[in-house]
Amino acid sequence: MKETIVHMGFDDIDTPFGGCTTHFVASILVKWVKDRRIKLIDYPNLIRLNPGVPWKTRGNGAVVLRFKVKNYDEAIKLLEEAYDEALEYLGKYHHPQHHPVIGMYIGGLSERIKWIGWKAVHDLIPLDLMHRVLEKEKNKIIYKLLRKDKKRGLIGVFSAIGYRMTNTDYTYELIAYRSEEYIDKPRQVNAESVKYMDKVFHNDTILNYDYETNRPLITPHGGDPVLLGIRGEYPDVLIKAYNMVKINEPVPIRLIYRTNQHTDAHLRRINNLGEAFIYRGVRVRVWVASIPKRIMGGHVIFKVTDGRRFIDVAAYEPTGKLRRIAEKLRPGDEVEVMGIVRPQSSKHGPTINLEKLHIIMVKPLIKLENPRCPRCGARMKSAGRGKGYKCPKCGYRDPNAKKIVRVIKRDLEPGWYEPSPRAFKHLMKPLKRFGKEKNHYPEEIEPSNFIWYNNMLLK
Repeated sequence: MKETIVHMGFDDIDTPFGGCTTHFVASILVKWVKDRRIKLIDYPNLIRLNPGVPWKTRGNGAVVLRFKVKNYDEAIKLLEEAYDEALEYLGKYHHPQHHPVIGMYIGGLSERIKWIGWKAVHDLIPLDLMHRVLEKEKNKIIYKLLRKDKKRGLIGVFSAIGYRMTNTDYTYELIAYRSEEYIDKPRQVNAESVKYMDKVFHNDTILNYDYETNRPLITPHGGDPVLLGIRGEYPDVLIKAYNMVKINEPVPIRLIYRTNQHTDAHLRRINNLGEAFIYRGVRVRVWVASIPKRIMGGHVIFKVTDGRRFIDVAAYEPTGKLRRIAEKLRPGDEVEVMGIVRPQSSKHGPTINLEKLHIIMVKPLIKLENPRCPRCGARMKSAGRGKGYKCPKCGYRDPNAKKIVRVIKRDLEPGWYEPSPRAFKHLMKPLKRFGKEKNHYPEEIEPSNFIWYNNMLLK
């Protein structure tokens, strides 16, 4: 009997008060791997969608499990089981702004659902657009709303399902989860061991430690169930890196995800500022049009132009070294700016929140100076229009003297600039990943060594 491929997506199964979509999926996957011997065709996928949308969840991420079943009835049974488990999981929390959804796409993905996945990573997806897409896919989808009439999670679920990562860049993340009795307590992760791990595996892991503030970056804040997350290029490296970190609390579950994190997938290259629509992630080549100014809060604002249109660019205080570089820009510098377009407000127009800066050309600064007196060396003064210059000290005159052109050396070089480590968001690609991009992944490959329960590898 031919097996059927199923893509099951999960979104918004968390609240500001607790819970976490990846934690829920990890918990149910432990049961399915142990008891049902579920046949995955990919690592669990953690897909980060456009971080600029106003109604995003905390990390605007959704999770997808891609697996094979014997028949349609088995797929429905798994969906019902996930739904019941999610209702119980969310029973402890209630938040009116959250729209938790579990959805399923059966069979090979259509070009339409792949397109919506591509678009959702860098652009705004209205709910009515998603409804139109799902109507055309109605014979291949089924979904469950965990809150009556709360449908926005459909966008995350089916966009993540459509973002397959078979011909786009990807990374991996190993996430370790906490025991329930430890949640809300300080995380027992030894900072020095994280620093040592970073020195050993720096080349193939991503943003483990912030040496500016001297603190680990792999441990989140707050009361969610995540103990730590180590991100990197390859699963085997993450396993070795994790084993080097000293942890002084139980870790009931850990799981490796394949993800689009740190790939800059949210940045769309645009030709001009006319395409810089609000909430869109963009990268665009422009010229600096104003001297940067520092405003209240330590943020730096400057204008750029494509020759016809203008837009503000903001380098916020937490970006640290990127903000300091932005302050050195001057009108006429040619740059490529990257970031999310923020909508206008009563105080400012649309603004690109700067994530990365590529300085292409630094315009020389020219200063015109009065010539010096050849007799005494004093700086001469104008003798009047068309009359040359005279020396105020010794009286020497030169009717043919002209201003001296002096080129001032800029304290700024062409190149790529990124923010301080603490300012990185999930999708932002560090410069050290340049040249490490991947562009292929098999349609079907059963993962191994990716899920642990009570420190025991499940197979």
